[in-house]
Amino acid sequence: MLVLGYSQASGYMSIRVATSSTPSAVGQAVRWNLGAARPNVANRRILYEIGDAGCADSALFTGGINEFQAIQDSFNNWRRIRESDLDFEFAGSTTNAVTSASDNRNVLRFVGSNISSGVFAVTITTFDTTTGEILDADMELNDRDFTWDTLGQSRTTGTPGRAYIESVVTHEIGHFVGLDHPANSQSTLYFASSPGLFSQASLERDDIAPIIQSYPHPSLSDPALGSVSGVVTDAMAAGQFGVGVVLVDLATGRNVIGHVSEKPPAGSLGSYLIQGVPPGNYIAFALPIQSSQLGSYYASAFTSFYPVVRGVGFNTAGAPALIKVAPGQAVTGANLSLPAAGGNPFEPNNTSAQATTMASGEAAVAQITPAADVDFFKFTASAGQTCVIRVLSDAFGFALNPTLTLLDTNGTTVLASPISSHPAYLASANDRDGEAFDASGADYDAEIVFTLPAAGTYFFAVASRAGLTAGQYLVTLELRGADTSADTIATKISSSAAGVPANGTSTFTINVEPRNQFNVSLAAPNTYTVDLVDRSGSPVILQTLSSQSAPFNFTVTALASPGTRTYGCRVNGVDMAATVQVSHFGTLSAANSRVILSETSVVANGYDTCAVQVQLRDGANNLFADSAAAVVISTTLGTLDNGSVAGASVPGVYDPALGLWVATLKAGTVAGLGNVSATANAQPLSAQTLTFLPVASGTGSGGGGSPGDSQDDGGGGCAAGESAAWLAIVGLFLAALVARRISRAS
Repeated sequence: MLVLGYSQASGYMSIRVATSSTPSAVGQAVRWNLGAARPNVANRRILYEIGDAGCADSALFTGGINEFQAIQDSFNNWRRIRESDLDFEFAGSTTNAVTSASDNRNVLRFVGSNISSGVFAVTITTFDTTTGEILDADMELNDRDFTWDTLGQSRTTGTPGRAYIESVVTHEIGHFVGLDHPANSQSTLYFASSPGLFSQASLERDDIAPIIQSYPHPSLSDPALGSVSGVVTDAMAAGQFGVGVVLVDLATGRNVIGHVSEKPPAGSLGSYLIQGVPPGNYIAFALPIQSSQLGSYYASAFTSFYPVVRGVGFNTAGAPALIKVAPGQAVTGANLSLPAAGGNPFEPNNTSAQATTMASGEAAVAQITPAADVDFFKFTASAGQTCVIRVLSDAFGFALNPTLTLLDTNGTTVLASPISSHPAYLASANDRDGEAFDASGADYDAEIVFTLPAAGTYFFAVASRAGLTAGQYLVTLELRGADTSADTIATKISSSAAGVPANGTSTFTINVEPRNQFNVSLAAPNTYTVDLVDRSGSPVILQTLSSQSAPFNFTVTALASPGTRTYGCRVNGVDMAATVQVSHFGTLSAANSRVILSETSVVANGYDTCAVQVQLRDGANNLFADSAAAVVISTTLGTLDNGSVAGASVPGVYDPALGLWVATLKAGTVAGLGNVSATANAQPLSAQTLTFLPVASGTGSGGGGSPGDSQDDGGGGCAAGESAAWLAIVGLFLAALVARRISRAS
């Protein structure tokens, strides 16, 4: 039985217990207990019903599937998180589609009344305030204000400009399982959307991490994920609650993941913990959260401060104190000190003569106010050097839609322009991804990557697109070639083989690739001394390549007896964090080998899939990564596909990077229990059972709601009561953010 950890609040933006008769429960993240014996939970699956009337627009759908399948596909998006055992099951369509908080039925339905204007959907999550356990969840989709469509099997069909069921329902299911809105506009759980967007039908790291944390898989995990923790204090060194802390990838400028600072009893005042962090170098950025878009627990969040980069003071351009996360590392002491709410920093800087100086690797936080404001910065570079300039605002949900203009050393000649009619137009200087209606979704921040023609001091200007928006932003600068130090986190190590026979004669190659903190490969003419290190126990230097340029390739001979070795490296005497494991394997053991399924269930809809892996091991449980092994994978339901052959039985395809054999199982249209088995060199392995769930269906009369409309909660917005939370996803074009989004469509 999975018992949720109510003694400590889960991380990320979660629905939290705001008030309780049990004081210690206040602040706990609300979650389902998948092991509970409840009418709406069975076989560790959350059960849901769909209103039989369906959607009023169903006759107009162009996505190739109906509304019932689209809703089921949305649940499948969350089920597919590999390291989580969160699962769902369609419990039937219902003509009694009322959204009651106390009937122990999880009902989703389209409604034609009693829902706030401009709100795509509302989810009502009911929970026990003494434990945080979710008891009931219901969802209402606005069938009055929007024209709906489905994305279909390809996730890209449907008619542009319509509201896509999969995008909206995938977002709302996040609330269904206990999540709230993060400070990340690229996240599926971001509070706002627009008709026609379908990027929210997929999940981002900010969405996935809390699910892995709260609903962990019993046997599948990602050992590379780490954590970051620290304390947020104000200008008087006092801890503060509700401060958003996000991690921005230094190499890509992406807002990857974040959390908020805690308050007792959920945690010590100002403390924060971000779990599920991928390895990398991060800028830690503290910002006020939009408490109006969150549950009532966050109403007292501290917001009277200016956003700040860890290690960089207010009104200062400087090098951030980076958060360096090695694979599996728990980084502690990542503290942030907040400046008081201030004015407009760096002003006056409206001309190139007043430009603020920046150097490679530095960052600054500034703002465009009023919308006609322009901020100038300058930097010195060498001939042929490439500059990478990023301005981030949309990434954090700020109001500004920024643009960038790069100017030559005279401060007037434009080298890169955000204006499409300009000869030096560069699309990314306007929007990093201006195409909202594709799988990646829109990214309205600005970026310039430009190779400079001569040595000198160059200028760039930050402004508001069309002078319509104002707000704060984070600006970063990188000059390629300026940083030639091998970074402990970014430097990579890889092996040509996941395993070799333990015969004392076979060889394989280990490659070390020095990279700097921006994740740029450090090639010739840079030279380094690189040691190959055995890290299986006490570090032992195996080989050294002295004062050379890349590539750094080491030829290694297999052990004479079975074992698994962990290899690492040093560059110029400094230990790098990355390691690679290589198995020196003995004789195949069928008893130690296994079939691995990425899912516990699939839907019998003819297109749902499950990844199948076969992991072979020897008698000492070392990975048996012998590409010559004959592996055959079989299933009793559905069809297997290895990329070239499909059928009930197919040869597994060897993946040299993983040392595993793989195939994809595609569901058919028959529900039931299927057995997935494999043989290796004609030896049978233990089979795994996969549940093929019935496809969701209903009458779909297109009534645009059910007779129970009068029993709606009438909700909208985001507020949490004593035992329930109402969370909505709003249409931006109908909200106060109209100028911000319309300007981006121009």
